[in-house]
Amino acid sequence: MNRETDIRRLTGQLADEDGVVRERSRNELIEFGGHDVTRALVTTLIDPRTHIRWEAAKALQVIADPVAAPALMHALDDDDKDVRSVAAEALIALDKVGAMAVLSGLIKRSGSIAYCKSAHHVLHEMKAYAGTVAPRLRPSNNRNLR
Repeated sequence: MNRETDIRRLTGQLADEDGVVRERSRNELIEFGGHDVTRALVTTLIDPRTHIRWEAAKALQVIADPVAAPALMHALDDDDKDVRSVAAEALIALDKVGAMAVLSGLIKRSGSIAYCKSAHHVLHEMKAYAGTVAPRLRPSNNRNLR
């Protein structure tokens, strides 16, 4: 088998009813690593089945490829709180890239309570990065934003 076929097979197994099969597949995808695996998992983040989105976010958390930041940012607004939680942890693993994605998302999704709560969690956990990124975005003459 070639790598592309293996990645397709393993991402397909993230849908398996057996949690052991899903975990094994996720771990193999993590071991493979690389942008092709990240892209496959990012695509899986929009699957209608919650457990598949959770598995994809969990794998992306460990892989910590900055390519996944925009998709993980969108996952902070997922319908499922567990998917949002794992996506938040994956963004935290991306350090400054994750913080930038979250801040960018706040501009677009400020009306979503779920997104704002998830973003708060990420930025709270990344105090060092939020402190270095946010001041550049804040107008210096507005005391209410400080």
